[in-house]
Amino acid sequence: MTRTATRLFIAIAFATAGATAAGAQATGPGSAQPVPGSADSAMISQGNRDNVAAYNQLVGAADNRPKQQNRAEVHHAVPASAADIKAGAALRDITGVPIGTIVSVDATQAIVDTGQTKIGVPIIAFGKDDRGLLLAMTADKFTQLVAQAHAKTGASN
Repeated sequence: MTRTATRLFIAIAFATAGATAAGAQATGPGSAQPVPGSADSAMISQGNRDNVAAYNQLVGAADNRPKQQNRAEVHHAVPASAADIKAGAALRDITGVPIGTIVSVDATQAIVDTGQTKIGVPIIAFGKDDRGLLLAMTADKFTQLVAQAHAKTGASN
């Protein structure tokens, strides 16, 4: 009797499980799932447009490229020739910030007076544009390099 009861119980369990699975797949009127193709495509398209706009806004906010106004400050620079580098000439950084004045020039370097120190800068490091001489770095980077050079030599001019 126990064996027959167990088989009957298993048969009822399979029948119930099969009916539940078939009911879950049923679609149409009265079912919990919509009929394929019955969604509002205009609403879905608007949702997609909203998602794309939000994504583009996030990506645009993370743009770290220099803004157009910063690029406009940098003029078309070319390497400076030895004849362009003269004592008394003002020296700027790549963004136009004054760095110092050239004190003297020899065949390999120019001595630049920053107002706090004097340091030799190789002739090949100079560029020029329509506003005069410049270095292809920021004034902060130049100051950092001057400090490193003085730390290496222990010099204090």
